[in-house]
Amino acid sequence: MKNRQFKIITFLTTMVMAAVISFSILIGNPALAVASFFGGIAVMYLSKRRLEDIVEDERIRQISQKASGITFQFIILSFAIGGAVLIAMKDTYPKYTDFGFFMSYAACTSLVLYSIFYMYFNMKSGG
Repeated sequence: MKNRQFKIITFLTTMVMAAVISFSILIGNPALAVASFFGGIAVMYLSKRRLEDIVEDERIRQISQKASGITFQFIILSFAIGGAVLIAMKDTYPKYTDFGFFMSYAACTSLVLYSIFYMYFNMKSGG
């Protein structure tokens, strides 16, 4: 399979997943949404395995790592600040306090997981 075909299949799969998940939310069926999500991931994984034109070098890998790191830092910082703001505004908007705690816990859990994986890979690579 060529790269163009893979992009078309990925686009169509994403569109079908979005439509099915939207429909399942409208009818109140979470099982259909979960099944659609995992089915779409399976289709994308299987089509990625058939892709012939994969050319990846160290530069592409390094750019991907930098982009992932910056994205992770941005998301964690956003969750931490957003959670703190929502918790601080508990008198004005009391119904958002639980979401603020969720965002704060998600940021802390992500940082703990990052630290564990960092230590593991550091030890694995001889650090």
